[in-house]
Amino acid sequence: MKRIKRTAVIRCAGISLRHRIAEDETGGSDCLSLKSCYPPGTAVCMFGCLGGGSCLEVCPRHAIVFRDNGCAMVDREKCIGCGKCVKVCPQQLIELVPAENNIQPQCSSQAPAKTVKEVCISGCIGCGICEKVCPSGAVHVLDGYARIDQTRCIACGMCAARCPRGVIHDANGIISVQ
Repeated sequence: MKRIKRTAVIRCAGISLRHRIAEDETGGSDCLSLKSCYPPGTAVCMFGCLGGGSCLEVCPRHAIVFRDNGCAMVDREKCIGCGKCVKVCPQQLIELVPAENNIQPQCSSQAPAKTVKEVCISGCIGCGICEKVCPSGAVHVLDGYARIDQTRCIACGMCAARCPRGVIHDANGIISVQ
């Protein structure tokens, strides 16, 4: 039986908690410490990347890096799909997917659309456009955000091209939004 190469995907492309608050407001620098210190009034997604680097610390191939917004992302070329980052993420934002599946939503927020719009410029608002344009029925909006059934996705990119907030990305290059 052939083993399928897997890669990690981080379901957040917004601004991390660490990026939004001062270092002295946190209880520590790792993700678990950050998770316990959402300051009142901070406009930040409660479901997003914390930016503490716990995933980065456990990655044996240094495949996780931080974007300018403080959010972690995976270098798919370096990732070996070991799953260590999946286990350590307290937000449960990281998932292992088949490496050839390049169309991925990068949001896991279950907040109402109004709240998402207030705290994140790249958060899913659950509008359902992606679901409507998917020719293979692979995209579904559940709990307020887009999810892709990796076994049904044909990687056509229609969902990514039509997403009004740029939530769905093509790992081989971001597909432009409308």
